[in-house]
Amino acid sequence: FRKREEDLERRERQLREEQKRLEDARVYGDRVPNFPPIPAFFPCTPCVSHNIDFAIAPEHQLTVRRAFYHWQFTVFCYLFNFVVCFGMICALGTKAGSAFGLSLLYAGLFIPLSFLTWYRMLYNAVRTDSSLRYMLFFFFYGWHIVVVGIGALGVGGGGVAGWITAFKTMEENKALGVLGIIVSLAWCANCLIAVYLIMQIHKTYRTTGQSMEKASGEFAASAGSNRNVAQAVLRSL
Repeated sequence: FRKREEDLERRERQLREEQKRLEDARVYGDRVPNFPPIPAFFPCTPCVSHNIDFAIAPEHQLTVRRAFYHWQFTVFCYLFNFVVCFGMICALGTKAGSAFGLSLLYAGLFIPLSFLTWYRMLYNAVRTDSSLRYMLFFFFYGWHIVVVGIGALGVGGGGVAGWITAFKTMEENKALGVLGIIVSLAWCANCLIAVYLIMQIHKTYRTTGQSMEKASGEFAASAGSNRNVAQAVLRSL
C-alpha cells in the first residue's frame, strides 16, 4: 500500500511538472528563459532560453555542445586570469595595478560578450538554419581567437597573465609566476580549441548548404522587414 501511494505521488508530481511545461510552452513558444541558471530567491531571473537537446537538431547537438563547453572554459580563463592579477597587486603592489584593473574589466565585459556574440550566435544559427548568423559567428569567433592569442602572449600591464607577464613575475614571486604560466597554458589551450572548433563548424556550414548569397538574402529581407515596420509605425502616427 505504501509503495502504491508513493507511485501515485510521483505520478502526480510528474503530471504537475508536465502541465507547467505545457503552460510555459504556450506562453513562451517552447522557449522558456532558463539561462543563466539563477536560484529562485534571487531578485533577477534567467534571460534567455538555452536547451540544446530541445532546440538543436540531433546531428548538430555535439557541435553546439562543444562550443558551449568552450565558452565555459573561456569563462574559467577570464576568472582565473583575474585571480592571478589580483594576487599580483597583493604581492607586488601598485606596479600591478593596471593589470588588475584591466583583468577585472575583461572578466566583466568579455564573459557576457563572448556568450552573446559568438556562442549564442552559433546556437541560433544552427537552431534557425541561418546563413547570416553563421557569418556573424565566424566574424566574432575570429576576433575571439585573436584576443585569446594576444592574451597568451601576456604583454606587460595588459591585464592578461600570459607568458611575458608570467616570466617577469617569476623574478619577483615564483608562486605567482607559476600561476601565470598555468594561465598562459590555459589561454594557449583556449586558442587551439577555438581554431579546431571553427574548422569543424565551417564544415557544418558547408555541408548544410549555407552560403554568402543566402546570408545576403537574409540580410536584405531583414532590412526590408524593418523598413516596412518603421514605415507602418510612421503612418500610424
